[in-house]
Amino acid sequence: MNKKRIYILLGVPVLLAAIYILRYKILVLACIFGGYFVSPEGSAVLTNYCFNHTDTLILDSNYLQRSPVILKYAKTLKIGQTKKCIGFKQYKDYRLSYALNPFTISRSKDGYTISQWIAFDTTGKVHTTLNLFLCKVRVPDNFVHTFECTPFMVISRFRCLKE
Repeated sequence: MNKKRIYILLGVPVLLAAIYILRYKILVLACIFGGYFVSPEGSAVLTNYCFNHTDTLILDSNYLQRSPVILKYAKTLKIGQTKKCIGFKQYKDYRLSYALNPFTISRSKDGYTISQWIAFDTTGKVHTTLNLFLCKVRVPDNFVHTFECTPFMVISRFRCLKE
């Protein structure tokens, strides 16, 4: 048997074992990378949670101020009001759900503030559905804890709604 064939015979199982052992790390990195294109807000949240370890993330509000879920609740608020723990079904707004679900929204004379304390579930009982367009995959939220994760607050502010 030649050396090339031996390397291949030994290398394939080692590669498969490495992929199996690192599967959750690979999944987190794939969510961050893929999320950059599908849900930049979700990608930013996941990146900060797993790698940046800051206590506050200021999230870009460009999409949030036109999200159908946020618009629904923001329209009902008067200046000085706050709605806490607004949860929603993912299919109503997948892009928002990857970043903020549930969230708090408040209105002041200066505009709107969206916030959420980010601390992913560690029990494996809470799941997120990843909409991969051709199929949907349900994953436990605790898969992110393959990295050293740090809970933090997400805040986004904007002056007006964009319908």
